[in-house]
Amino acid sequence: MVGESPVGVSRASPVAPIASRGAIGTLWMLFLLLLMNGSAAWTVTLAGWADGLEILPLVALGGLFIGWILAVRRFSGPVALVLNLGYGTVWVGYLSARLIPDPDWSLKLQWLGYRLTVWAIEAMRGGRGSDPLPFVVLMAALIWLAASASAWYSFRTIRSWRALLPAGLIAFINAYYYLGPRPLTLFLIAYLLGALLWLVTVHYEEQSYRWRLERIWFVPDLGVDILRAGLMVATLTVALAWLLPAAGPSETVSRAWSEVSRPLRRSQETFNRLFSSLRSQRPAYISPLSRTLSFGGPRRLSDTPVMDVRAQGPARYWRGVVYDVYTSNGWLSSGEDEQGRAPMTALTARPLWEGRAVVTQTFDVYLPGNTLIFAAQHPVAASLPSIVQGRFTAQAHDLMMIRSTRPFGAQQTYEVISLVPVPDIESLRQAGTVYPEWVQRYLQLPSNLDPRIRRLAERITAGYDNPYDKVVALEAWLRRNIRYNENIPAPPPGRDGVVYVLFDIRQGYCDYYASAMAVMARALGIPARVVSGYAQGEWMPDGRYRVRQRDAHTWVEVYFPGFGWVEFEPTAAQPPILRPQRPLSPTPTPPTPDQAGSTPGAPRPTPTRRSLLAEDFDIQPGEPLALPRASRFPTGPITVGLIGVLGLLGLAFWIRDRRRLRRLSPAAWDYLWMNRAARLFGIRFPSSWTPLERADYLGGLIPEVAEALERVAERYSAARFGGRRSRALPPPQGWLLRLLVQGFQWRLRQALAPYLGGIRRWAQGARLGFSLGFPRSGRDHRREAP
Repeated sequence: MVGESPVGVSRASPVAPIASRGAIGTLWMLFLLLLMNGSAAWTVTLAGWADGLEILPLVALGGLFIGWILAVRRFSGPVALVLNLGYGTVWVGYLSARLIPDPDWSLKLQWLGYRLTVWAIEAMRGGRGSDPLPFVVLMAALIWLAASASAWYSFRTIRSWRALLPAGLIAFINAYYYLGPRPLTLFLIAYLLGALLWLVTVHYEEQSYRWRLERIWFVPDLGVDILRAGLMVATLTVALAWLLPAAGPSETVSRAWSEVSRPLRRSQETFNRLFSSLRSQRPAYISPLSRTLSFGGPRRLSDTPVMDVRAQGPARYWRGVVYDVYTSNGWLSSGEDEQGRAPMTALTARPLWEGRAVVTQTFDVYLPGNTLIFAAQHPVAASLPSIVQGRFTAQAHDLMMIRSTRPFGAQQTYEVISLVPVPDIESLRQAGTVYPEWVQRYLQLPSNLDPRIRRLAERITAGYDNPYDKVVALEAWLRRNIRYNENIPAPPPGRDGVVYVLFDIRQGYCDYYASAMAVMARALGIPARVVSGYAQGEWMPDGRYRVRQRDAHTWVEVYFPGFGWVEFEPTAAQPPILRPQRPLSPTPTPPTPDQAGSTPGAPRPTPTRRSLLAEDFDIQPGEPLALPRASRFPTGPITVGLIGVLGLLGLAFWIRDRRRLRRLSPAAWDYLWMNRAARLFGIRFPSSWTPLERADYLGGLIPEVAEALERVAERYSAARFGGRRSRALPPPQGWLLRLLVQGFQWRLRQALAPYLGGIRRWAQGARLGFSLGFPRSGRDHRREAP
């Protein structure tokens, strides 16, 4: 309760809010800073990236103490900065040296300096850092700077972002990349509560300072009420953010995040190189796919499940990365264009290709830390916020990779819609060789390619006059003449991988089969590319495919005009691809509901998806696909328990408020509710108004209760400033109810006044027009014209 009063206000000049905290205010602020910075330190410590991170909480405590001491002393900013860096170096160095197992402190410090120097030299040379100690020292330095900065900007000068942001960035970035079992979310919640209470505390300090400066009286324990309300609001905010379903990001947000996070993704390689000894907090096996596909030696893959897939239609492979540039050492995925996509929006412009079937797939991926989204050929939409990567021009959208915006957890479920090719043999033979201009880069080959490869390809395809028969001949020759073997040695340094498998050892696995076929097809002028992902997997009785590590696979896609990319299987260990000789019925792209059932192996997706993709032939990148989505609001005992706890907390605060109101005198109780009612009506009194001025203003707006309001103000003024012997009359019974009823009626009239005024003016104009004999409208005027 705030009001102006000459009574009880000190004549001394008010002091700045930071200096007027007192002992309790200082301890409260230090507690909030310790909560935030300690949470950040503990998130990194519990993540367990390296041994020795247990020193971080002590670093945070030391940085907070030194920052507070420097802030309350008379040091200037530059001097305080130098002292802070000096104290930090000593404290971080002392705690880091304790991690070195040597009883002699001089040797500890020498070893510390030596290991940091060796790591720095190796980093500048472009080598890999294998010592975890530099990472511990780096994190300790960051924690020290964050803690000391938060104390400085809380006690010397108030800067909200500089006080809160450093610790928050450390906590949230660490939690983002941590995929282990420890509950770091609790520390994030603690940080958020601390940050929100810090903001409430600083805001109250600034307001109370302004009230003292303007000589405005306020309740002495108002700060406790504000902190209590702030704690409740902060708890509700965090709880609602935790419970409410996640909103699907828009295309604009996804695109913006793609641009912002691109430097971070590119810097990950440098970070991994500098700190290669860190624990990944991931299982031993992660997806082997990346932007490069190198010719390697023996590969060892187990039967561990990688994902389960349910597909509504024909799908043979689960693609991950498309490779387009061939070098003698392997393949590269050269697509540098990146664009963000919201869930269930078009990943690329939809091509008007023939012989395609709409296939819906549901993936349960067991690759924690993976961001690669797998899908059947030519995915058109995914249910996760994603980043598409490839080459995107006005002529074509060449999709090469899809990544999730966030690493997967222990089990990630998502859905993808694809247009899988189901062409027949005769149609592919008649496709021709008129390739679009953007396809020409899929004929790229090294300038020093061994000429024996081209001669072998020409000899195998002699007698065939169309690209399809030539590609099938290459496929069959590789399956017959190259023996499948996963234990081959890697090619010798400088040896072309395709030459190695075709002319040296005549054996290999899928990477070598697919590379040999794609290179020979390109040598014949046929656009081809290599794709890596997983084979179909094992069919399970419940209708899903169980994909294991050993199903990692590489295959070939060849471009046919009018049909797009078509899959081929040259690996001898995989079953061949069977296609119909002739189309049993015309197969548009995508199939209409009447035609989908007549194509062998045609998918049977839900009617909504089939209708959507069948009726719209002009889907553009980022266009939303309005598919029905199930609600993701969490249900269960945890949600019910949290809602119950919040309800009990609100009830406890309400009961406490009622008990405090009972201690008020009748005059103060009436005056309090008069002000609350005014706020309900949208009326905000200036803080300098007296009780009589407030009652007079409110009574002028609501004259029906003006007399009762005047009595309320007189009674409160007499009790507050006239002592206990005041004989002011109490307001009549039921005055508050009449105030609420009449006040809401007044508020409703105010809201409807603009509309009622317009109707009234229209009615007056209409009556005036009739009285003068004018027609009512232009239409009547035209009708009556001769």
